[in-house]
Amino acid sequence: MIMEIISIVGGMAFLMLMTYTGGDKTFSLSWFVDFPTILIMIVFIVPIFMRGGLWKDFKRAFQLLKKDFTCHLSELRRTKDVLEMIQKQIWYAGILTMMVSVMYVMVNISDPSLLGPNIAVVVLTMFYAVILEMLLLPLLLEVKRRIINYMELETEMEMDAVQQTVPDTGSDR
Repeated sequence: MIMEIISIVGGMAFLMLMTYTGGDKTFSLSWFVDFPTILIMIVFIVPIFMRGGLWKDFKRAFQLLKKDFTCHLSELRRTKDVLEMIQKQIWYAGILTMMVSVMYVMVNISDPSLLGPNIAVVVLTMFYAVILEMLLLPLLLEVKRRIINYMELETEMEMDAVQQTVPDTGSDR
């Protein structure tokens, strides 16, 4: 799972490098930063963590990246539910923020000098949502993998228990 996160970060670095090498060799990291949009996304997402113990379940997703970390099936399911809820919240927050930004662009469409920067803010909103989603996907995949492993182990233990309780009748002849 660490490799997936590294590939996402590496992909972003490569994307920024390609942006620099194409065209007039200008690039600024500030093109990808819009603090009001980031703040709005945070306002939509952070209150979810304030609800009864969800932060602990979210943190568990990162702990699952360690191979030696173990937990119960119920904890894995809660972590899966929290990750799925946060993913949905990120998409809804991104779409809602983008819609408000589009409305702002439409209100100020008479001033062509504002058109480019305002459209950039609209696009950045979806950019942030996609990046956050891409970072959460490997975590969700790891949680689902652990749930499947837990259930397979439980099935194997049940099969072993059944085989130990069934007497050998000698019908193998």
